[in-house]
Amino acid sequence: MSRPKFFDKLCLTTTLVIFFTIAIFSSQVYTPPKDLYQIESPHYKFVFEKDLYYFYEEINDYAEQLYTSYRFFFGTKPGKITVYILDDVDFTNSFALPSTNIIRLYVNPPKDFLALGGNVEDWSRFVFSHELTHIFYGNDVRDPLISWIPSQLIKNTLNIIHQPSYLQEGLSIYMESKQFGGRFEDDLFNMYLKAEILSNEFPRYYLGTGSNVEEWSPAGFNYMYGTILVRAIADNYGETTLREIINILDRKILSNISEAFHYVTNDDWDSFLNDIKQEYLVQYDLLSDKGYRISWFKINETYRDTSNLRTDGKSIYGYLEMPDKPNGIYKNDKLLKKGIREFDVNGKGDLVYLTTTYNYGYYTNKLYYECNSGNCKKLVDERVSTFSFIGNDQIAYSKLQNGLCAMYLYNIKTGESDKIINYGKYVINSITYDKSQQIIYFSANYKNQTDIYAYNLNNNNLTQITNDNAKELQLYFLDNCLYYSANYVDEIYNIFCFNLENQEVNQLTYYLIGAFNPIVLNNVLYHLVYDYEGYHLTYLDLNNIQDEKLNSIVINSVPKNLIEFENNVIASQSEKDLKKFTSEKFYFLPYPYLSVDIEENIYYGAGTIFLSDALNYSGMIQVYTDNNQFYADLGLTFDYFTTNTVVLSLAKDYITSYFSIANTHLWHINKDINSLVEANLELSNSSISSYGVKTYSLVGPYSINSYNVYDFGLNLSYYSDTGFIAVIDKPFVVFNTKITPYVGYQTDDIYVGSNIDKILWRPYIPFEDGKYRFDGIVAGADFQYNFGEEAFSYLLYIQFDISAFYWLNLPIRVDSDMFK
Repeated sequence: MSRPKFFDKLCLTTTLVIFFTIAIFSSQVYTPPKDLYQIESPHYKFVFEKDLYYFYEEINDYAEQLYTSYRFFFGTKPGKITVYILDDVDFTNSFALPSTNIIRLYVNPPKDFLALGGNVEDWSRFVFSHELTHIFYGNDVRDPLISWIPSQLIKNTLNIIHQPSYLQEGLSIYMESKQFGGRFEDDLFNMYLKAEILSNEFPRYYLGTGSNVEEWSPAGFNYMYGTILVRAIADNYGETTLREIINILDRKILSNISEAFHYVTNDDWDSFLNDIKQEYLVQYDLLSDKGYRISWFKINETYRDTSNLRTDGKSIYGYLEMPDKPNGIYKNDKLLKKGIREFDVNGKGDLVYLTTTYNYGYYTNKLYYECNSGNCKKLVDERVSTFSFIGNDQIAYSKLQNGLCAMYLYNIKTGESDKIINYGKYVINSITYDKSQQIIYFSANYKNQTDIYAYNLNNNNLTQITNDNAKELQLYFLDNCLYYSANYVDEIYNIFCFNLENQEVNQLTYYLIGAFNPIVLNNVLYHLVYDYEGYHLTYLDLNNIQDEKLNSIVINSVPKNLIEFENNVIASQSEKDLKKFTSEKFYFLPYPYLSVDIEENIYYGAGTIFLSDALNYSGMIQVYTDNNQFYADLGLTFDYFTTNTVVLSLAKDYITSYFSIANTHLWHINKDINSLVEANLELSNSSISSYGVKTYSLVGPYSINSYNVYDFGLNLSYYSDTGFIAVIDKPFVVFNTKITPYVGYQTDDIYVGSNIDKILWRPYIPFEDGKYRFDGIVAGADFQYNFGEEAFSYLLYIQFDISAFYWLNLPIRVDSDMFK
C-alpha cells in the first residue's frame, strides 16, 4: 500500500512549516560565508574576524573573572559560551541567546545620546558584562517542572515563562552598572526614568514584559522599568533580597514579581511602587523651588522621536513626528523626505542625509548629498556615523571601521574625501562650523570623557575646548557662540551658550526634565524639550532671557591645549597563529511522530529537529511507517549569502523534492526599498511539478501613528501552476485608520480592492504583573471586485490581541469566512 499523494503534499507542507519557523531566526548572529577565527578559553569560545583580534584581547581575561563573579551571583553554571565578534553593522548594539549560549557583540561604541553610560574606551568589556547577564539569568532554571529536561535548548527556552524582559534587562543593567557605572549613572537615561515616574502613566512595567506593544518609549519599557525596579529593590533591601526574589520567580511557575516581592520582604508591592513615586516627587519639589519648570511654549504637535533641528538661516528644519502625519524631514511645516531621520542642511538649502542598506548580512550606513533643486544627488561615503555641512561646499563626517572612528572632510565639487583625524577609540556626537575662522567644532567622547574640540582647517590643529565630567551634546555655532545641551547643573540637560571670545558660559533654559538640540534663528532659540511622551519643539526669545553666568565649568583656551587623538593601529595576529572557525555547534531535538490520514491509516515513527547555535543551519529528519513500508522526510535550511532550503519527502517509489533560494535586501534608490526575492522548484521523482519566482518590494517605508506604511508596494510572481501575478498597492492613513487600495492581475483577470485596518482599542490591561495581558481589539475588512469573473467578494474580521507568558503575542481572529 502506498501513501496517498495528498498525504505526500501534507507531509511536505508540514515539514516546510516546521523548519521555516525555525529559519525565521537565521542570519541573526551573522550571515555566512565569513572568514572567522576562534580561540577557546576555559569557559568561552571566541569567534572573530582577524582584524578584531584586539577586541577579543580586551575581553579575554576579564571574561573569565566575570564568569566567576556571575556564577556566584546567580548560583548557576551555564557551561561553555560562544562569543561572536564581527564588524558587519554600522550601529551600536549586541545581544545574547541564552537558549544556545550565544553572545553576539557589535564592535561600534555608542554615541552619548544613546544613553548607554558613555563607555567608549572600554566598550568591549562594558557590553560584554551586559550580555553575559542574559546568559547566566537565562540558564538559571529552578522550576522542577522543567529543570529535569536534559536538553539545554528546550529547558532554557521554556524558562522564559519565569523571566519577563524587564527583569532580564534590569538585571543586566544592574550588573553592567556594578562594573562600569553604566546606565545607573547616565543622566540622559535617568532623565527618561524621571519623566516616566513623574507622569500619570506610572507604573506600567507590564508593557516591558517581552511581547510587542505599540506604546512609544524612548529606551524600551523593559530597559526603563527593569532599571527602576531592580535598582529600587537593591537600594532599599539589598542585593541578597534581590537575588531571593529572582530565585522565587524562577522556582514557581505561578508566581509573579509582586508575589515574590511580598514573599521575600513581607512588604506590599503597590506601596513599594508608591514609595518610588514619592521619592521623585520630593526631588521635583526641590528642583521647582530652585526655579526649574516643566512647562514650555508649544509650537506644534511634535512628540516621540522628534530630533535633529537644523536651519539654513531662513527656515527651521527637523526630523518631526506628529500625530496623523508622516515621520520625516520637515522644512517649517512642509514635508521634504519621508522616513529619513539623520540629515543636515546648508545655507543653499542642499541636504545631506544618512540611510541604512542591508545586503548579504551587512547593514551599511550610506551618506548622500542632494542639492536643493533635486536634480543632483551623489553618494558621499559608506559606514558614516556623524556628519555636518562645512559651509556650502564641504561635509565633515565620522567613519567607522573595526570598531574605531575617524573624521573625514569631503569636497562636494571635486567628490574627494580627506582623512583629517586618524582612526581611534573615540566617538563623535555632533559637528558644527565657524565659517569666518574656518574651525570645525565637534563634541566627542574620548577616553570615556565627553568634551568640545576644535579642528582648525587653516593649520590642521586639534584643540580641546572643555575638560570636565559633563557631556556637551548637539553643538550649534552662531556669532562666535557655541550653543549646546549639557548636564552641568543638577544632572539635568539644559541649553547653554559658550561665548568663545570671553570664555563665559551662560545657562539659557531651566527645564526640570531636559532640553536639547538648540538652533538660533532671528534671535529666537528653538530647541526640544522632553517629557514622557517624547521630544517637543519649543522656543525662547533670546531678548527676554536673563543669563546666569556659571562659574563651575573649566574652560581651556584654544591655543594652550593642543592635543592629538591616539591613533589606534590594528595589529592583527598572523593567520598561522590562529585557528580557523569551521563549524557551528549543533543541537538536536528528538520527538515522536504520529499521524492519521483521511483513509484512517496510522503512521508512527520518530524524528529530530536540528539547528546550529548561531541559527545559520537548521532542519529536520523524521522516519515513520504504516507497518507496510517506511517513509522519510528530510529538510535543511542554511545561510550562504542567501537563505537556501532543501526538503525531501521519501516513499518507496516516490520522492517529492522542494528547493528554494531567498534573500532580503534594503536598498536606497532615491527612496528606501525593502525587497524580498525567492525562487522555488518542486520535483515529483525526477519530473518538475512546479517552479516559480516571486518578489515583493515596499518602496519608501515610513510610519504614521502606530502604522507602518509606504509609498507603494509591488508584488510580482510567476509559478508554473498558477501563472503570472502582479499586485500594486498604496496604503494611507486617515482618521487613524490604515486603508490600502490595490489593483492586481492573475491569469487574464484584473481585480481591484482595498484592505482596511483599524485599531479600535488599546487598553493594555495586565494580569499577573503582565504575565498575561489584554492588549486590545483590531478590526478590518478586505473588499475586492474581479472584472474577469464580474464578482464582488469581501472579508470582515475582528481580532482580539492578547499576550501570554510575558513574551508571546497571541492574536485571536474571527472573520466572516468562518460563517460562510
